[in-house]
Amino acid sequence: MSEWPAYPEPGGFTPSNPEPEVVHLPVPAGPMVPNDLAAHYASLGQTRENPVTYSAGGSTFRKTGHWVVPPYIRIRGGLGTVILDMQRAVAAASMIGVEVSGGAGSILLVVPEGWGADISQVSPGIGSRRCLVSETPAQGYPFLYVTGSLMIGSFTIRHPNRWDLWRLKREMKKESKQRLELER
Repeated sequence: MSEWPAYPEPGGFTPSNPEPEVVHLPVPAGPMVPNDLAAHYASLGQTRENPVTYSAGGSTFRKTGHWVVPPYIRIRGGLGTVILDMQRAVAAASMIGVEVSGGAGSILLVVPEGWGADISQVSPGIGSRRCLVSETPAQGYPFLYVTGSLMIGSFTIRHPNRWDLWRLKREMKKESKQRLELER
């Protein structure tokens, strides 16, 4: 993995959706160099050498709903599809390192409005890479720094489309119904 860029911390970050429970983590005081970032994330219990890994193998892996996006993620596409839907997710850090290793499948990251991403360090091979979000996050929103390589698959980072919003609405309706049944 290449060096992590310095990213200024103007005062922390806020989740894009106030509905999920806010995770309070220590926020660095100012701009950090890669070694400082590694120490900061190690204090959170995770290091660049020990990322959370999501793999598809030959099928589809989908992560949706309420979840905490860890500071380091490794995504292995294989022959299948990996979809990480972060619409209701809470970022554990204001800068998230993502390492992709694509095969013949596809990798899709759906991020809320305001999040930023840099995919310039992803080598596409004969596959494709697309970043449909700004390289600069809105103030207080997380930034995804993506590195790695693809073979013949595709990698895309985008904001939610109508289908994603429809799925989110359906998911929330189902959760509400389950909550009502538990209260009875």
